[in-house]
Amino acid sequence: MAAAVVAALIVVVGVMISGRLLGIRVLTPAGTSAYGSAATTGYAISAAAAALVATLLLYLLMLSTPEPTKFFAWIAGLFAVIITILPFMYSADVLKQIATAIINLVIGIAIASLLTSIGRTAMEEAPDPEPYPYEQRGYEQPRYERPREYEQRGYEQRGYEQRGYERRDHDPYS
Repeated sequence: MAAAVVAALIVVVGVMISGRLLGIRVLTPAGTSAYGSAATTGYAISAAAAALVATLLLYLLMLSTPEPTKFFAWIAGLFAVIITILPFMYSADVLKQIATAIINLVIGIAIASLLTSIGRTAMEEAPDPEPYPYEQRGYEQPRYERPREYEQRGYEQRGYEQRGYERRDHDPYS
């Protein structure tokens, strides 16, 4: 839902910037307000619907594909290319086509980047199917014995831990 809201807001902001700041109308009817018209609302709803469809696609890829974010990035990238060149398929003023293409490109980039990053964080690593291979296969776990030179020598009983120092009963500096 958040990606859909972002995509819809990109349309609204893009139409406002294009129409009022740059004086270039997006491929909508002329004589509309700063927001745009009902065509702008339809454009925003279409962008939101595209984000929801992309979210569903990512979810299906996560269920069925080994590396879903890579496949999704490619699909979303190609979708962004398609919606970017789509305005040039209509006969209209070139500036209107470019303005609409830029808005479409920003929508495509936003949907692809948001959902790809969310998809990476939503994936969990599968646990190791054999966490204890020795116990599952009927083997005993190997046991390692300490070499004899590391055996306790009784020094810790006298307060010298395991350093191997002999206790001196006399002061070496006297």
